[in-house]
Amino acid sequence: MYAIGERELGASDLLHEKLSTSRVGQRWERIVLTHVREVDALMAVHPDLRRHVGEALTRLAGAGTTRLDDAVIGTATVVLDDLNRLGGFELKCAAVTLREELAMARGLSLDDVLAG
Repeated sequence: MYAIGERELGASDLLHEKLSTSRVGQRWERIVLTHVREVDALMAVHPDLRRHVGEALTRLAGAGTTRLDDAVIGTATVVLDDLNRLGGFELKCAAVTLREELAMARGLSLDDVLAG
């Protein structure tokens, strides 16, 4: 991803490991990979988006067995809102879908969401 730091890159790798173990996680990864070039381009010109992505990666990667609380959900929602505002039609649709799924996951752990 464009210009994220070492800490965020490590969080991204950890999150990838978690997501790759379930069908739900693999579907989320396919959605992200479909739009990775557009997201990279948006991060290149929108430093706020780049910062929001870094924060969300870090929080989501650390949320394995702990509940997805308002802080974790909030950081990820900010990214999805940014993508909905800045992205093209298909990215906007993906952001809305992921936002709805994330809202339903509130109170569960990431591990629970991925197992379901």
